[in-house]
Amino acid sequence: MPCCSAARGRCPRAMNSISLTTAGPHRRPRQKRAQISPVDLALIAVTLVWGFNNIVVKRALNSFLPLSFNALRFSFATALIFVVLYVRERKVTVPRGDLAMLFFIGFLGNTVYQIGFIKGLDLSTAGNVSFVLSTMPATTALIAHLMGIERLPWRGWLGLGVTLAGAVLIVASTGGRFEFGGQAVRGDLIVLAGTLGWCLYTILSKRLVDRFTPLRLTAWTMGLGVLTLVPASLPDILRQDWARPDMTAWLCLAGSATFALVFCYVVWNWGLQRLGTARTAIYGNITPLWTGLFGWLLLDETWPPTRVGGGLLILAGVAIVRRALARGAAASGPGAQAGAGG
Repeated sequence: MPCCSAARGRCPRAMNSISLTTAGPHRRPRQKRAQISPVDLALIAVTLVWGFNNIVVKRALNSFLPLSFNALRFSFATALIFVVLYVRERKVTVPRGDLAMLFFIGFLGNTVYQIGFIKGLDLSTAGNVSFVLSTMPATTALIAHLMGIERLPWRGWLGLGVTLAGAVLIVASTGGRFEFGGQAVRGDLIVLAGTLGWCLYTILSKRLVDRFTPLRLTAWTMGLGVLTLVPASLPDILRQDWARPDMTAWLCLAGSATFALVFCYVVWNWGLQRLGTARTAIYGNITPLWTGLFGWLLLDETWPPTRVGGGLLILAGVAIVRRALARGAAASGPGAQAGAGG
C-alpha cells in the first residue's frame, strides 16, 4: 500500500524522487579551476633562480670574457648532469636514431641562444635586449600554434599580451633606454635570432619529453650543444686572462652552472612534459620581477610605481594564461587534460 502522504507530496520517498528528477538536470557543473601544481611551483622556483642568476653572471663577467664564461659554465654543467643522470637512472644512453634531433635541439638552446644573447647585448642596449627577451613566451606560443603543436585560446593570447606589457613597464622603470637604428638594430636582430633558438628548443623538446625523462633529455641536449658552443667560444677562451678570476668569480660560475643550468633546464623540460609549451613559457616573464627584487635587496635599486605596476601585470597575465589553458583542457575532455595540465 502506498504511503498515504504521497498524494500530498510529503512522502519521503516521493520527495526524494522529485528532488532527484527536477533539481538534477538544472545543476550546472562547476568548472575546474586552474590549480597550482608542484610543476607550477617548480617553474616559479626556476624563474627565481634565473632572476638571481642575472646578478651572479654580472659579477662573474667582471673577471671572465662572456663566451669563455659560457663555455666553461656549460662544460661544467654537462659533466655534473651526466653524473646525476647515472646516479638517478643507472643508464645514460639514448637510441642512435634520436642523436640528430637531440644535437639540433642542443644547438638551438645552448649555442644559438647563448651566443645570440651575449653578442647582441654587446651591440645593443640593455633596454632593447630586455624587451626582445620579454617577447619569448608569445613567440613560443605563436610558433607552436602555427606548427599545430599547441593551440592557444583567445584568453591565452590576452594573457600573453598583459605579461608583455608588464615586462615593458619593468624595462622602462629600470632606466633601460631604447634605441632604433645603427648598431642597436644589428644587436637586436642577433638577440632575436638567439631567442628564436630558445623558442624552437622549447617547442622541439616538447616532442621528446614523452620518450625521455626530463633529466636524460636535458643531459643529452646540453652535452651535444656544448660540442658547438665550445668551438664558437674559442676566440674568447684564447684571449681570456686566466689569472684574473678570483674565488668569488669561480664560485659564481659553479653556482650558475649547477642551479641556473642543471636544475632549471631539467625543471623546464619537466614543465614541458606536464604543462605544455605555452603554460611553461609564460613563466619566463616572471624572471625580470625577481631580478628587480634582488636588485632592490642587494644593489639598492629603487622600485618606482611603474615597476610595481609592471610586476602586477606580469602576475595577472600568467594567471590569465593558466586559467585559459585549464578551461581549454576541461572543454576538450580527460584526454586533453593529461597533455595540458599537471
